[in-house]
Amino acid sequence: MSALYTNPTRVYSGLGSSGSLSDHVRTLGGGRIALIGDAGLKRVGVLDRFEEQLAGAIAVTVLAEIDPTIAAAEAAAVLAREAGADIVVGIGGGSALSLSKAVALLLTNPAPVAAYEGIGLAPHRPAPFIAVPTTAGSGSEVSNAFVLYDTESSHNVGMRGWGYEPDIAVLDGELLVGLPLVPMRDAAADALSHGFEALWANGATRFTDTVALSAVRTIRQTLPLALSERRPADLQALLEASTMANFACGNAGLSLVHALSGSSKIRVAHGRQNSVLLPIVAGFNRSVVSAEVIAEIDALPDLYAAAGIPTVFDAAELIPDAALEFYAAAVDSPFRRNNRRDSSTAELRELANLAAATR
Repeated sequence: MSALYTNPTRVYSGLGSSGSLSDHVRTLGGGRIALIGDAGLKRVGVLDRFEEQLAGAIAVTVLAEIDPTIAAAEAAAVLAREAGADIVVGIGGGSALSLSKAVALLLTNPAPVAAYEGIGLAPHRPAPFIAVPTTAGSGSEVSNAFVLYDTESSHNVGMRGWGYEPDIAVLDGELLVGLPLVPMRDAAADALSHGFEALWANGATRFTDTVALSAVRTIRQTLPLALSERRPADLQALLEASTMANFACGNAGLSLVHALSGSSKIRVAHGRQNSVLLPIVAGFNRSVVSAEVIAEIDALPDLYAAAGIPTVFDAAELIPDAALEFYAAAVDSPFRRNNRRDSSTAELRELANLAAATR
């Protein structure tokens, strides 16, 4: 049996590194840019600096709202295609980068995007794509996977494949300085779940274990101060740890946390869902991980307290049958099968019930 570990995305990392974005566009040979930007960044003026830097090359700008839906992705791709865009630059959090990946895919492949649900089903490689994350969470900037919400069903539509990942990622911790506390906290919890998931995944290797454990430790050591003091050096470390966590889970695969958080009917931010699910699943998997990972699991309560991460949902956040939705999303998920500890139907229902507990 052999295992593959790969990180195809070129990563440029360092404070102020986003100032060279136009240089990276030229290296990819792009002439007309589809700029996919986070709508929140536009409202606070952060996106303006990139529009100025790329002025003259932008063919169209599309703003991404909180949830990247199938309809939004296809509408954005139509705009990009009509504008003659040949390269995509995505700036923002996980939602903006997922939308960017969909647009890059649809610039070279025909709609509907849902036809490519699964692994490697697009016949053509996506258009060149540069990702500039403004949250330390999803790790989408180095991932070859993305998820779109299907508002007509109870599951999200996931796509992944070699070549779907961004060609270039630019990690600049300065972009996180003004991020509001709750989005930063939730994003970090998502990154933390990626690191832990890689550590109890069936696809784990020495390579993924080393990267994942380093990412988890860095987030634990950095997050409380990064939230409270916003020192650029801490934010850079947090951002790099988030990317490392996705290097790990992108190779080892995800497991029960992401299986349970896969329902499109639970309209709670992905990182927020994972922040609640992580301690529950960590307790379930405690018996199948190494002593080093057990130590990190046991440190979670102190980290959650120091960073102010809630361990349960507020009653108003969840739909009435949330437990059933958590279970339904997970029962046939490939992420469930990648979890090192098998879960019986009864155990999965119990995990779903624990996840749906509210205060």
